[in-house]
Amino acid sequence: MPVNKKEKEEGLLLFEDGSSFPYEIIKSDRRTMVLQVKKNGEVMVRIPNGLSFGSGHELVLKNKSWVYTHMKGIQASLKKKEEFHWEEGARVLFLGKTYILRLVSDSWRKSFRVSIREEELNLTGPVEKKRGPELEMTIKEVMKLFYRQEARKYLEKKTAGWAAKMNIGYGHIAVRDQATRWGSCSTKGNLNFNWRLVLLPEELADYVVVHELAHRIHMNHSREFWGVVEGRLPDYQSRRKLLKSYEEEIYGNY
Repeated sequence: MPVNKKEKEEGLLLFEDGSSFPYEIIKSDRRTMVLQVKKNGEVMVRIPNGLSFGSGHELVLKNKSWVYTHMKGIQASLKKKEEFHWEEGARVLFLGKTYILRLVSDSWRKSFRVSIREEELNLTGPVEKKRGPELEMTIKEVMKLFYRQEARKYLEKKTAGWAAKMNIGYGHIAVRDQATRWGSCSTKGNLNFNWRLVLLPEELADYVVVHELAHRIHMNHSREFWGVVEGRLPDYQSRRKLLKSYEEEIYGNY
C-alpha cells in the first residue's frame, strides 16, 4: 500500500508577555519558503515538498519578532472592527473628518434624512419604529446611500477638474461598491471609483483620480506612468502610503 506523506504540521510561538500564536506549516509543489501573516490572524508557512518541517519551524523562529508585531496589529484591528456599530454615538468618517453619529427621532417622516452640523452627522427619521439589529442595519443602509450619492457628485467634480489640468479626456464615470480597489480605468477610457473615497481626506481622493487619469496615457504602471502622476502630485508616494493605512478601517467597518 502507498504511504501517505504528511503535508501539514502545526506549531506554537510563545512570547515573553505570555501571549502565544499558533502557526501551520504546509508542504506544496513550490521552490521557495514563505511566511505569511494573514488579515484574519492566521500564521502560515509554505515550504517545498523536499524540505523538512524543521525548516519551516526554523523560519518562524527566525522571524519571531516580525510575527509578533504583525499579529498584535491585526488583533487590534479585529477588536476595533468588533467594537464598531452603526448606532447613536458612533464615530464615522466623511471627507477625512470624524463625526459623531446622532439619531434624531421624527415619527412623521417615512424615510431618513442625513445632515451635517458642526461635529455631528445627524440621521433624522422614524427611529423609534426599529430596534436592535434591524435599526443598525437600517442606519448602515441609509448611511451607505448617503455616502454613494455624495461620492458621485464629489468624484465627478474632482475628475473634471483634474482632467482639465492634465488635458486628458475620459469616458463614463461609475461609482461602485468595490471590495478592494479604489479605482480603475478601462481601455475605453471609462473610470470606476470606489464610493468609500468620500470617507477619506481630499488629498487621497485626488491621488486616486490622478492615478486613474494617468492610465489614459499609459495603461500600465511603467516608469513613464508614474512620471505623469508625479508631475501633478510630487508627494504621491506619501499619499499612496497614507491611503494604504486607511484600508483596514474602511473596508472593515464600511
